[in-house]
Amino acid sequence: MGLFGKKKTVPCPVCGREMDAGLFGDSKAVADGTICGNCERMLRGKFDIQHYLEKGFFQSEAEAKEKMYDPLRHMTIEQIKSLVDEANANRDRLLASLGGNYSSVLTTETVFQIAPKPLDVGLKRAGELKNKLVVRGMVQAGSFAKGDNAFILHAGCETPVAILDVLPCDGVTEFDTALKANTGKKEASEDINAWLILSAEAGVVEGDVIAKK
Repeated sequence: MGLFGKKKTVPCPVCGREMDAGLFGDSKAVADGTICGNCERMLRGKFDIQHYLEKGFFQSEAEAKEKMYDPLRHMTIEQIKSLVDEANANRDRLLASLGGNYSSVLTTETVFQIAPKPLDVGLKRAGELKNKLVVRGMVQAGSFAKGDNAFILHAGCETPVAILDVLPCDGVTEFDTALKANTGKKEASEDINAWLILSAEAGVVEGDVIAKK
């Protein structure tokens, strides 16, 4: 068939969506096959090195770090399916527990405080972000954007919080690098891992939920 002939499509072995199997298609080669671009984007930055080690995908931390820049390339389709199934089950349980009261939900995996230097982000921005909290986690439903008003859900209580910035996390770029760049889309939607910079200086811990109504 010629260069501009009909595209050859096959079902993604993970999610079943049709994907372009050609050289320039929206797909990703893994250890024993190919997955679609949607599955690739969902998995990028989803799990840290410790998670891969616990699942037995790598033999040592040194091997995991060596391959962390592109972990999907070294994983089998069955391993990827197990990650997706685990993530989907956790999301279903969480959303069911919230009873449909929120349009957007993010589960926090990491929380840390920042004090960026004026030379890195500018004097005004350094002042605005000084001592603010950053949460890193997966958007389980809906989307979050810079300027949104949301809530910290902790022990059954809602604490209002503003989202000062949103930095999508690709699993490779460090937070400080992303903050200095200050570019890209200031929004993260469902199945995207992201950093949210919050207006709060305290009051959120790992495992809390950030939600919008």
